Amino acid sequence: MKLLAIDAGNTRIKWGLHDGSVWLQRGVMPAGGMSTLPSVLMQQPDHLIISNVSGPAADAAFMALLPSLPRYFVRAAHEQCGVINGYADAAQLGSDRWATLIAVHRLNTGARFGAASNTPERSGDMPALAVTAGTALTVDALHHGHFLGGIIMPGYRLMHSALAAGTAQLNDIPGNHAVFPRNTCDAISTGCLLAMTGCVEQMRTAMRQHSGWDAAIWLNGGDAALLAPHFPAVSVLEENLVLTGLYFIALEVFA
Repeated sequence: MKLLAIDAGNTRIKWGLHDGSVWLQRGVMPAGGMSTLPSVLMQQPDHLIISNVSGPAADAAFMALLPSLPRYFVRAAHEQCGVINGYADAAQLGSDRWATLIAVHRLNTGARFGAASNTPERSGDMPALAVTAGTALTVDALHHGHFLGGIIMPGYRLMHSALAAGTAQLNDIPGNHAVFPRNTCDAISTGCLLAMTGCVEQMRTAMRQHSGWDAAIWLNGGDAALLAPHFPAVSVLEENLVLTGLYFIALEVFA
């Protein structure tokens, strides 16, 4: 199966072409540039899988993309690919978070596909936090294949922008992280970063109390590299867990 996987987020479209062993291509484009995607593919896919959280208006454009291909729009289910959805209303969970949880579960229990993953081997199904740092920060708890629940908060840049928009004398110029910030730009950037790392730490504490084990932190998203140095011993940085999850879902739905 040559699979084209598409992760349509709030600001960007991430895509990957997989041949069943490795990712042949992966890329990122602006949300409005999807019509150009077929022209950059090095091989013709035979199946298409899509996670779209950019709104229902985009679904029509995805239906028109490579119209001859079988396609599957991911929606969170009660159970899929070995993951049980703990949301009170399973369908309310975003398809990107659902795909990420499936990727973490499969990778956390040893599933691999060729060279597509750079994650270390792990034994068993240890507790894990799926952390996506993008427009929003999501931290989702997973244990023994059960999605326990998670949090959503503004991401790094969104917090910056909110401060700049809501105050008269604070700007949106990025600063540096410092233990004791000594200028306003560093104070804002450090505060935003500590808010994010604090949420992850609080969720790790909750997971430790729930399971008796420290949870591994699986990081992805555009700002994941900002968080990784704060969890050096327990974090795994993945390029795009959503695409990985879409691949595993496709193996099930197109079998």
